[in-house]
Amino acid sequence: MQENKLKYQRFSYLFEKYLKGICSKQEAKEIVDILENPSYDQLIKSEAYKFWNEFSDVNEKRDSMSKILDKLHHRISLNDEEKLKSQFINKRFIQAIIRAAAVLFIPLMIYSGYLTFKVRDARISKTDQVILQTIKVPAGIQTDFILPDGSHVWLNSCSVFKYPGSFQGELRQVELIGEAYFDITKDPDRPFIVKAGNLNVEVKGTTFDVINYPDDSQIEVILESGQVNLFTGNYKDYDLIALMEPGEKATYNTSRNITSIQNVDVDKYTVWKNGILIFRDDPMNEVTRKLSRRFNVDIELQSLDLKEYVYTATFINESLAQILELLKISAPIKYTIIKPKQLDDNSYSKTKIIITKIK
Repeated sequence: MQENKLKYQRFSYLFEKYLKGICSKQEAKEIVDILENPSYDQLIKSEAYKFWNEFSDVNEKRDSMSKILDKLHHRISLNDEEKLKSQFINKRFIQAIIRAAAVLFIPLMIYSGYLTFKVRDARISKTDQVILQTIKVPAGIQTDFILPDGSHVWLNSCSVFKYPGSFQGELRQVELIGEAYFDITKDPDRPFIVKAGNLNVEVKGTTFDVINYPDDSQIEVILESGQVNLFTGNYKDYDLIALMEPGEKATYNTSRNITSIQNVDVDKYTVWKNGILIFRDDPMNEVTRKLSRRFNVDIELQSLDLKEYVYTATFINESLAQILELLKISAPIKYTIIKPKQLDDNSYSKTKIIITKIK
């Protein structure tokens, strides 16, 4: 406890000096070391929220997370013309800030944009090294942004997206963990490839959704328009798995390497980007998994029998409390809400919801 208290006091002191721009070079290095260390995540998050109200211009405007992420994306974009002077700043500093953005949600995203702005006048020579930029979206948050080729991407909660600062060569390739909806700019000479685990999705000018959460045993691709090729391996020597047509959903079993394709209602899988949740005969465990990601809560099913319940519903602007009440009407269940608790490191646990069956 005493050690954690000392760490908190030290970081609080350094963080305030950093924001005021009065820290020394050694203190700046210490800040970056902390931002890079995952064991400090909760400490960083708590301290960032402490300083949140001091950013008066942000408090007044209350930008949406989508706008903030988009600003951050543009501010930390590294192109061939403008790079950072030292390898320490170029590699460690930017990677630390991007990683910390996922930990701190809104506050440090603004903070990271501020810090990046402070050093953007530094320049180094051109390099052929491809620097992947990363956008991490916490639970309970959705965002969208534009890629360097003009393609539009929407990221769902609990997602990680990697892409280069500019698309060079014969391919436009990105990486996805989580869920994303894509509206890809047409370029017949340069296919667009989404790497989702072992599965690769190739398109040229297409709208589609990819679901690739690490806690799922499958990867799903839902095609709205255009054409999609699914393959594994390298692009120049790959194994074609399937060709998809609009209105189809491909499900790739990651453990058995088996793919199935079926016709579906595409809206069910794509309207989440508009803030809408659609369930069509979905089992309870699927419903609670989506609600957990959407509202940043932990939902626990107390009985295996609950997984047998299926739901059909459309939720647009309903709060989590309203949705839980509606679930109670359609099935013999009750729920208990456990409020967040402050932990030893001054962070807070997630809200937990326990759903039980009424006998």
